[in-house]
Amino acid sequence: MARNYSDLSPHDFEILVRDLLQASHGVRMETFPPGRDGGVDIRLHRNGEETIIAQCKHSPGRNFAQIKGQLASESQKIGNRFSCRYILVTSASLTRQNKQEIATMFAGVRLAVDDIWGVDDLDNLLRLYPHVEVDNFKLWITSSAVLEHLLHPELYQRSSGLVDRIIKRRKLYVHSEAYPDSLRILDEYHVCVISGEPGIGKTTLAETLLVKFLSDDWEAHSASSDVTDIEKVWKPGVKQVFLYDDFLGQNSLLEKLNKNEDSRLANLVDRIRDVDDKVLIMTTREYILQQARQVHEHLQNSRALSDGKVILNLSHYTAEQKARIFYNHIHFAELSNVARESILQERRYIQVIRHTNFNPRIIELVTKNFENSGVGDEFFFEYVLNALDDPRELWERIFESQLSATERSLLLVLTTIRTRVELRDLHRALNSYESVDGGRRTDLHTLRLLLKKLEGTFIQISVDTALDDQVNGFHPDNRATLIQLANPSFVDYVSSYLSTHPDEIDQMAHGCIFFEQAETLALWELGEASHTRIFQIAFDALFGAAPQGWQLPQLAPGHQTLLMSALTRLESAESCTWVNSPIDFRVAIRREASVRNRHLVMLILDGKYGRSLLGEGSLAGVVQGLTERIGRADLELLEREFPIMRYLSRYESIEDRLVAARDLAATRMLQVLEHPEHFQSALSVFRDLGVNPSHWSERSEADLRQRFASFVSEWDWAEAGRVNNVMECESSLSLLQQALVDFELHESMDPVALADRLSMLQDEVAQDLDFSDEGLDESDPGEREREEHDEENVHSSQESGDPIDDLFGTLI
Repeated sequence: MARNYSDLSPHDFEILVRDLLQASHGVRMETFPPGRDGGVDIRLHRNGEETIIAQCKHSPGRNFAQIKGQLASESQKIGNRFSCRYILVTSASLTRQNKQEIATMFAGVRLAVDDIWGVDDLDNLLRLYPHVEVDNFKLWITSSAVLEHLLHPELYQRSSGLVDRIIKRRKLYVHSEAYPDSLRILDEYHVCVISGEPGIGKTTLAETLLVKFLSDDWEAHSASSDVTDIEKVWKPGVKQVFLYDDFLGQNSLLEKLNKNEDSRLANLVDRIRDVDDKVLIMTTREYILQQARQVHEHLQNSRALSDGKVILNLSHYTAEQKARIFYNHIHFAELSNVARESILQERRYIQVIRHTNFNPRIIELVTKNFENSGVGDEFFFEYVLNALDDPRELWERIFESQLSATERSLLLVLTTIRTRVELRDLHRALNSYESVDGGRRTDLHTLRLLLKKLEGTFIQISVDTALDDQVNGFHPDNRATLIQLANPSFVDYVSSYLSTHPDEIDQMAHGCIFFEQAETLALWELGEASHTRIFQIAFDALFGAAPQGWQLPQLAPGHQTLLMSALTRLESAESCTWVNSPIDFRVAIRREASVRNRHLVMLILDGKYGRSLLGEGSLAGVVQGLTERIGRADLELLEREFPIMRYLSRYESIEDRLVAARDLAATRMLQVLEHPEHFQSALSVFRDLGVNPSHWSERSEADLRQRFASFVSEWDWAEAGRVNNVMECESSLSLLQQALVDFELHESMDPVALADRLSMLQDEVAQDLDFSDEGLDESDPGEREREEHDEENVHSSQESGDPIDDLFGTLI
């Protein structure tokens, strides 16, 4: 069987040679990326010595004359560096005379004629060790025998699109854990249904399976319209593999399963399960599969859909497999070295592999379309990252063309809620949205069916979850269903979709019944300020630090009054968000509504529009709420009110009430001054909030500064009795130094005195530290360093360190 080595990347070729060497010698061989070890791609290291060195030259389809210059250059580079056995492997075609000339060329090393392998030698070794070929699937997937099967006139005429796609894409295939899982299911059940989200690789996996059966001399057939395509070519006693891609349709199962197609398909599945010479591979989108099982009884009862299903999602891809996917697309794409270098700089490929939205279809799109994008080659990395950050192209068609109006409405409502929501709350929110334009309200039973259809691709459902409702209390029998959106890239698309559909923004603002929904819309409205301090304070207050460079979608202009109306209308509404109990992960707790955070969102939105949206009554309510919280909050929580006071300081109409609230906060904070941070927080109330001073605040700030000057001279002596290690000592002194800067006393403090304080703190700790383990290692440090250096020479770059780095190191 002639093999097509041209579809192997240099990395693939090295792995193939390594596997053949391991098989022939029965030991594990080390691999190395080109360029790092000077003529060493593969090595056998035993008893502290190198016994075999192998060098790989991947030159498929070439002869000796075409690679002679490259080999001569290689021989001069390595000279006589190696005294162990040297093996040279190339995918070029070599004659016996060619090998003798190569051996003469490499006279400086121990290169025997028998240790020069050409393509014919590789074919022979693969016959001797067939398991190596199985493991290196690109060999059999591109073999001439398989291609002959694919190009057979009957199959090609019947499935020309399938054949062309397999031939074109075969070099890009990467195995995931789903591949052996699928083979196992086919072996046991003869039927495998591969479902998953768009672009995840369902069809690619199915085609790989099809080619595997072709290589084992199965007859392949592809169904395109319905079950009759399979029934027409059925041959009793003949090994046949059938591929039925998108067997439930691309848009909706209703378009495909008509005229008793469901019963005929179920009968076919059961028939195939009972024979050993037929296998059926089917693909579908997860949400359509859920629709089918809800609507069609025959499919619901089919054994294949219950015990023969493989859900293909990103959990089936390890980091290395994602790296191989990305690497293959780059290696076989017509990209310049400049474009490739943009990926290699500072190991940027790691960002792509680890990206939340990593998806094989996105990777294929960006590498295939980059040449026509108009983007400079040096910005290829940015082009890829932008596509992953905003994968709207992946979702646009499915959301706008393949879902019903009710399903789209449901997803829009879920997007505004953002987090987990209980089924009854979601039902209320959906009905409220539907009622705005007088539409028909979805009943609870229909909603349950819709959720089951959308589960997997779009949403996650947690059933029978114990609820600890702060409103109704906790009871073991209080159980419910919680729903949330599943895929981050789809969330990005839906939020972008909503941000560009003004009519639906109006409907959502009028129809939202939870503050979280109006809050989401407000945050999107604030999107253009994502890099300003306004946005940063808002995001920090609500969710923690915003990701670097992260931007929210921007709503169409003209909705600010409507959004403020929704915020004020819902500021006292109960929360619809459920979080895990810190005590029992099986219990969900309704998140307590934070009036402070809600008021902050209102103030930020009002600030963006010149403080023109929030009425005097609402503004007075914000100040009253602030004052009440300051009076009852725990002292360590008072600083959470600082952002509210900063924003309120811009409103002249409430100046007197805000000064009173500030003075109340300061009074409480001055009651506890036991640590440098306490002094800093108290000083911040007077100095950093923008609130006008009062006679009382001026006197209190002066008193605070005097108290700190007295405090600082004694505090570290007491602190020395508290800290337990040197790190805590340095942290304590750092806090003290920062407090000195805040109180403008750092210039008056002698630096030598500060150093003495650190030394004192460290001495205090040292008396309590246990040094009982000292002396266990009595070896000479110099000798130990030499031993480590020798060990590093022996095992340097074993397995080349990080396999992902080694893989991408072969790109240029």
